[in-house]
Amino acid sequence: MNKRNLSLLLAIIAGEAIFMLPFLIPRLYRPLMIETWNLTNTDIGLAFSAYGLSAMISYIIGGPLADKYHPRILMASSLALTSIGGFALIYFHSAANLIFIYFMFGISTTLLMWGALIKLTHQIGGENNRASAMGLLDAGRGLSAAIMSSVIIFAIAFFVDESNSASLSLTYGLVACFNLAVAVLLIYGLKGLSFTASSSSKWSLKESIEVLKRLDVWLLGIIILSSYCGYKSVDNYSIYLVDVLNFDLKESSHFTSLIFWLRPISAFIAGFAADYVGRKIKGGRFLNLFVLLIVASLLQFAMTTGIQSLTSLILFIVLISSSLAYALRAIYFAVFGDLNIPSHLVGTTVGIVSLVGFLPDMFFGTLTGYLIDNNEGAVGYNYVFMFTGTAMLIGSACSLYCYFRSKRIN
Repeated sequence: MNKRNLSLLLAIIAGEAIFMLPFLIPRLYRPLMIETWNLTNTDIGLAFSAYGLSAMISYIIGGPLADKYHPRILMASSLALTSIGGFALIYFHSAANLIFIYFMFGISTTLLMWGALIKLTHQIGGENNRASAMGLLDAGRGLSAAIMSSVIIFAIAFFVDESNSASLSLTYGLVACFNLAVAVLLIYGLKGLSFTASSSSKWSLKESIEVLKRLDVWLLGIIILSSYCGYKSVDNYSIYLVDVLNFDLKESSHFTSLIFWLRPISAFIAGFAADYVGRKIKGGRFLNLFVLLIVASLLQFAMTTGIQSLTSLILFIVLISSSLAYALRAIYFAVFGDLNIPSHLVGTTVGIVSLVGFLPDMFFGTLTGYLIDNNEGAVGYNYVFMFTGTAMLIGSACSLYCYFRSKRIN
């Protein structure tokens, strides 16, 4: 395997491993966490908000770090620190401790990992295949999540009772150990990888301020924010199946595991489709984002129309909505090539865009948890889907504007 393919493979593994502890496990076992750890949806929402608060600060600081230091050091350190939080959750899982650990997760997963991961992937993809590289990154991450979630589900079901707290402890322990193993792989696997770091002669505060002044950078942030709301909405599907469709805990976790298998397929197709359209049409990647966002928005609104009795239709919409959320996530950073960002400022721009785009980490969990906890039955979920649909509709308008703007400028 050549160095480029090995680097992409390691980026894929690391890029998913880092988020398994804070995000994958709650998606699988959120109803079980609530039941066995005496939590509420609001408690979990506050934990995600704490994550978002620390992540916002980390995006800004982490961007310039990614432009300055080799990704293998940054990414390996990120994985090691995150694993410590996973081990801590085994013993300290009260609401207050959960919120504090998630605050630390926001730092460990973002400050050292995110900017380095995106810049590394851009470097691997080059000028003409950035969307394909991003699509492969997210498809590979999705495949890793799907495999890991399935392994967790079947391993836990085999060794312990899937409906008690021991299954959660075992899950957190296994994933934390996996993070440590991936950190070691990065240290050795990315050794010798050529990396263009910014020097004092290249990176400057003045250039960074010029990036801040660009309208298209802020619009991209809004596009990512709206897409990320759709992605975050997937977190609520497991508890929605229990509360509204009357699934039991095991059925809910198994169906959620199935959803994860859609991610590699959706991301793979979206990445190559975006590059193909981008080569044929000026600003074509923004056009892809517009189509995905408008369809995803309409599906969210469809979930609020009182069709809960049609279980098969609801499950179909959940699957399609998840696919679109994963497709959006795969390509929304790929449009950097259309923005003509200098290579030595990619990390800094990732930090700026992420500051806006990932704001839902601060409020989405708390807001949706509150809506679900304080509105009986399907009503709270309808409010969640209406909010998500509106956010994605705004993102689709920004995408369409960027498409026409890109055509006019280029």
